[in-house]
Order: sequence, then structure tokens, then C-alpha cells
Amino acid sequence: MNDWHCHLLPGLDDGARSLDEALLMARQLAGAGFTEVYCTPHCIRGTYDNTPQTVRRGVLELQSALDGEDIPLRLHPGMEYYLDEYFPEALDDPQPLGGTSLLLVEAPSRAEPALVRENIHRAVRCGFTPLLAHPERTLFFDQAPPGDLSWTRIGRALRFFSPPPSPVATELSPDSELGYLRDMGCLFQGNLGSFAGVYGARVRRRAAALHGSGIYHCFGSDGHSPDSLEKVLEGLKAL
Repeated sequence: MNDWHCHLLPGLDDGARSLDEALLMARQLAGAGFTEVYCTPHCIRGTYDNTPQTVRRGVLELQSALDGEDIPLRLHPGMEYYLDEYFPEALDDPQPLGGTSLLLVEAPSRAEPALVRENIHRAVRCGFTPLLAHPERTLFFDQAPPGDLSWTRIGRALRFFSPPPSPVATELSPDSELGYLRDMGCLFQGNLGSFAGVYGARVRRRAAALHGSGIYHCFGSDGHSPDSLEKVLEGLKAL
């Protein structure tokens, strides 16, 4: 299994604070069955001024530490880019997810529709595929709760990261913001913690609705610490 969104690299953002924490998180992920992890520290001007070079160096150093501890995880570089007014500058030398063309992006909590759309357009024009992180957590992308999509069926699908069960429970309107971005070429990453109820019932309902629409391309733990990662992994077991 792949974790497409994880703040595993120590000391770069609000994720793992030390090498010891990063190693503990890596053991948790490996124990849960993950084999590949995309390390995606924040890239937010003035808060987390990370660069692709810093991230790639961090991945090499942490991979060496994992190998020395016999932790069976393969790490890949990535970044989580904020879709703000500074995003166009990042496109001069961005860090996609590993060897893919996927560029993990995050909409601000109070997103401006025009700015989000223009930034997605810019990424596509530069030859990248925007991968929007956890749209279920952003009220800007709110979606009605599902109809008959049960939590048992959601859990069964998530255990193997498979497409949503058939028949599809909800349809994503092309007139919605997510439908518009999808038609522009944007893909979407769901947080496993959203399905586990880590962010509350409202986010959990939105995640189920979006999963039912078949919009998610991939999933990630969005793990920031050993404690937060444990809540995600334990919550998934209950699905």
C-alpha cells in the first residue's frame, strides 16, 4: 500500500519533530502494511519555506536511517503546496510526488475560487497533474452526505484502497467546484483519517459522499506525529 501524503520528514514542518519520531511513525506505517510513503512537507511562504532540494536531501537521510533500522519502507520526495498567491513562483522548480507528474496541492481554509482555479490552470499548463489534498476537510468543497453508501462498504473498499463499491451512491455535479476542477484535469487525494472520524462527523460524512462519487484518485494518512498516526490507523480498523 502507498501512503501518498505524509509529514514524515523530521524538522521541516509541523510533522515529525525528530528522527526518533520519524522512525516511530515509519514503524507504525510498516506495521499497518504500507510499503511506499510519499514525504510531503508543507510549502507555505513565510511559514514553511521548504525547497525541493531540502526535501530530497531529507528523504535520502531518512531512507538511510530506515534501512539501518530494517524498517521496510521506501520513501519518495514530494511537497504539499499551498494554493495561494505565491504558488505560481513554486512552479518554476516544483517537487512532484516521486517520479510522477502529480503535484500535491492544498486549498487555503478560506479559499478564493478564482485563485484556486487559476493556480490549478497554471499547474496543468506547466505539464503537471494537480492532486488536491483532502477536499473533504475544506468547507469550500462541501458535498451532501451519501444516500445508501454504508460504512461497511466504505471500510471494505478502503482496506484495499480500491474504487468505491458499485453502484455509485452519489454523483458529483459538474457545476460544483470539485466537478469543475476535475474537468480541468485535477485529481483528488482523500485522508484516511477523515473516514476514521479523526476530524469529526461532518468531515466523515463528506468523505463518504466523495468516495461514493468515485472522485478519489488515492489516499494518504496525512500523519503528522506518532499520536495522530495511531488515531488514523486505529480508527480504520473499526470500519
